[in-house]
Amino acid sequence: MNHFGLIIKKSKFGLNLTRENYIHPSRKNTLTNKIYDDEYIKNHTKCALFNFDLNMRFFAKLDAGEFNAYLDKFLTTYPQFIPINDLNTYLYSAGYYILVLDEYKQIYLGTTSHIGKRIREHWTLQKAFDRLIFGSVFTSRLSIDSFRPLDTSRIYIFETPDIYKNENNFISFFPDKFILNRTAGGLQPNGLSSTIENMKYRDLSKL
Repeated sequence: MNHFGLIIKKSKFGLNLTRENYIHPSRKNTLTNKIYDDEYIKNHTKCALFNFDLNMRFFAKLDAGEFNAYLDKFLTTYPQFIPINDLNTYLYSAGYYILVLDEYKQIYLGTTSHIGKRIREHWTLQKAFDRLIFGSVFTSRLSIDSFRPLDTSRIYIFETPDIYKNENNFISFFPDKFILNRTAGGLQPNGLSSTIENMKYRDLSKL
């Protein structure tokens, strides 16, 4: 299948995110050599699905008109971002990119030295099982890497060698409810600790 110029192959992860293909349990701890036991797999699966359901309820309550109004305002404010239909031209382009997931009224804004390759990674990689929840079940938003290729309905890019510098400003332009980014933009000087320190929470407790 051709999607934004890239050949997308069918896989066990699916072409669209569903509750059924969201979880792929793994016993491997992504930070240590620890191996998870059956109890952890069972409990984490239950928690991740509960968080998934909360996020879906959250998305359903969002207003598409308001979402598009903010996106239009952003694109007017920053005309450097252009819509693209073929990523092949931008596989090795540096700059910023916006993935629009219209069905969920969400965007993901990133920056990289290889835009096309990075977007392809979002579509083909699967978020690690033990990192599906970032925070708690009542605050964690779904990762962009849990969504599948066909969930991305629009792409905008801004080619520039000056990456990272403006990422957080671009992200902060939007109301947080429309953003999939799990942490603040820009370089994270202390790796995981900085990522956690700048974590973006989403209040799902009343859904």
